Amino acid sequence: MRNRGREARIRYALSALVLTAFALRAYHLDFQSLWRDEVDAIAFATRALPRLLSTFTRPKENGPLYFLLLRPWIALRGDSEFSVRFFSLAFGVLAIPLAYALGRRWLSPLGSVLGALLMAFSPYLIWYSQEAKMYTLITFLTMLSLYLYVEALARGRWPYWAAYVVATSFCLYTHILAALIIPLEIILFVVWWPRHRARLKPWLLAIGCVTLPYIPLALWEIPLLLSSYETGHPFYPLGKVLSILFFAFSHGVLGVASLWLLILTSVLFIFLFLAGIFLGDKKLDPAIDSDVRRGEGVTLLLYLFLPIIGLYLVSLGMPIFADRYLIYVAPAFYLILGRGLAAVKLRSNAVFALCLALLLTLNVQSIWAQSHTRLKSDFRSAARYFALHREPDDLVIFLMPYVRHTFEYYYRDDYHWANGPYTNDGMSEGELEATLGEMTKGHRSIWLVASEAELWDERGLVKAWLDGNGKLVDEEEFARVRLYRYELRGEGQ
Repeated sequence: MRNRGREARIRYALSALVLTAFALRAYHLDFQSLWRDEVDAIAFATRALPRLLSTFTRPKENGPLYFLLLRPWIALRGDSEFSVRFFSLAFGVLAIPLAYALGRRWLSPLGSVLGALLMAFSPYLIWYSQEAKMYTLITFLTMLSLYLYVEALARGRWPYWAAYVVATSFCLYTHILAALIIPLEIILFVVWWPRHRARLKPWLLAIGCVTLPYIPLALWEIPLLLSSYETGHPFYPLGKVLSILFFAFSHGVLGVASLWLLILTSVLFIFLFLAGIFLGDKKLDPAIDSDVRRGEGVTLLLYLFLPIIGLYLVSLGMPIFADRYLIYVAPAFYLILGRGLAAVKLRSNAVFALCLALLLTLNVQSIWAQSHTRLKSDFRSAARYFALHREPDDLVIFLMPYVRHTFEYYYRDDYHWANGPYTNDGMSEGELEATLGEMTKGHRSIWLVASEAELWDERGLVKAWLDGNGKLVDEEEFARVRLYRYELRGEGQ
């Protein structure tokens, strides 16, 4: 009877968490303007189906499965900001009960619920649940892969092995770096060898089946990842990688406003993290095997750190680190914190209540801040301003040119446009003069749309030419986007 009552309370708690997670992720879902990667996602998902399917084998194509899954959603619900982001929101919400289910293989019910609670209130996970990219999907799929892997090893039934192979294969085609989940699972099997040696044959078969669908990707991914290909990402030492991920998972994308608050929150997170590793959650469910009890801390540490180390090793040859590429290890971080909170509660209810209240207060503050601050390139406002002030013969020059696609998501009328010349390869002022003179011929009014312009024109030569050959008559600044309007002297140049 007691167990039934406890299970009922857990179901109610999880239901409340799922509803809360949904509300937090749906709030201001379309507050931020779409940025260029999100507009790319729409373009990739809606291109001709044969071309989309060809990306599953084409080198340097990342995430084809995400775009294939997004395609029918857009066909059904449209390509509005709210719609395309809702697809990500759905997987962000589904990750909450899955985190609990995965945590129950290693933690007590309380530790698992607390880990799921921290995921529900994570500013970082909420941010990416509000972005039309594959990051919540890959978080969900890697957790599903691990969950099915653990269940297959524990139960030995072929449906679990088959589901594991499918889920892991989906991971590989959702993000290039999800392949790091396979070395993690292999090492976990080695760690769990005393318990699961009887599963060696089905394990070898499953790993072989996972490898087969990966071969088309591996033929180009592995040589690429081992090369010195220029990705545009800077190289970070391992310590810097760990600190970036720690602050992202702890505070979200916006950071903390004051130094003292940063110190306070960092101490709190570090304390709970260490408690989760070293104190443990002693009152584990009797159904959990004693070997799992002893190894749960090691398992969670491997889950958290092995993909990080794997990505760091890849980056030694080809720098590729960005915190969002490792979002799928965030559940391990929050489960460790949940375990730490449960360990604290076993020792002091008062300290537990204080720690939990501080965590939730800080998270809600960060969620509110990032939900009311324009952080992404605000092409929505830029396009609206342009629409109100443009003339039919105006020319729009884009720096960098790629942002034109984002601009045109919001501005869908006809207009005159040109890509700003690329000057970062050493273009001379004479070459620039000839290029811009020809480009602006026949146009008296020129708009310069500048966003990430330093990637195209770090010396500011295009704007300097416009300053020298025209009069600046209007200027507006939006988040990560600036609009300049010039009246050229005479009828163009």
